[in-house]
Amino acid sequence: MDERIRLALSQYRYEKALKFLATANEILEKGDTDTAANRAYYAVFYAMLSVTALDGFESSKHSGVISYFNHHYVKTGIFSREISDMITDTSIQRDRADYKNFYTTPNDKAQEQIHNAENVIRIVRPYLESSWARIKQSLPSAIFTRTSTRQFTPEKVESKYIIKILRAAMAAPSAKNQQPWEFWVSDDHEINERLSQASPYATPAKNAPVVIVPCYRTNELAVPEMVHIDMAICAENILLEAEELGLGAVMLGIAPLEDRMNYVAEVLKLPENFKPFMIIPIGHPANKRPQEDRYEPAKIHTL
Repeated sequence: MDERIRLALSQYRYEKALKFLATANEILEKGDTDTAANRAYYAVFYAMLSVTALDGFESSKHSGVISYFNHHYVKTGIFSREISDMITDTSIQRDRADYKNFYTTPNDKAQEQIHNAENVIRIVRPYLESSWARIKQSLPSAIFTRTSTRQFTPEKVESKYIIKILRAAMAAPSAKNQQPWEFWVSDDHEINERLSQASPYATPAKNAPVVIVPCYRTNELAVPEMVHIDMAICAENILLEAEELGLGAVMLGIAPLEDRMNYVAEVLKLPENFKPFMIIPIGHPANKRPQEDRYEPAKIHTL
């Protein structure tokens, strides 16, 4: 697994741990102790997964994750035995709450599980932050790792990542700062399937979790003849930020071909003063290949 993907996966899972912890507290306040214990366990579980993701370790079984974590992180002394005890306790309590007939988790026990989850998250945080910083320092620029991704896993792309990608898109330079862009974002499978029919090369849009269609306005442009250059720079920013986040993307050409542009405009129901420029499917890559080195000194002419 590519290091950039490991980093993104680790951070994603840590954030899920925080969400489960917050949910456990909210549910306990409502008096549902069984569900609170369940969510506390999942906060612990995703905290472990955020650590093991750095190794590229994957297991479909909870017991496999716990065993790996204990063997590689507790027995080696990276984390104390205390964390292993808390993991075991939350796992046992979750099993009781979920599967034991006529059992209700006592309120104090649910509170204890939430406290365990808080401690596990607190303990792994410094290790994760140190590892994240080390990986970031070692990673090459996204410019030299980005490749076109045409196949994606079914995993959804969280909205916060889409916002980061769109912030990067809008950071692009443009002629006389005209910023001609607006963005149509679709996670609707039916719409994405229709977009995949825009050209013989647009099929990657069909099963992408998210498709971004950068569009440009046709009115109030300071330099209209430069609009396609502006949009191309904007699209490149989208691809590079997706790479930085451990995601994959690919450019599917629309402009300047009128038939493709008109088709996409109809699918998206664009206002009359907007034209689609490109289709960009985004998701977690099903596979990752290295970028080929295209540097050719013979193409450099020094005056």
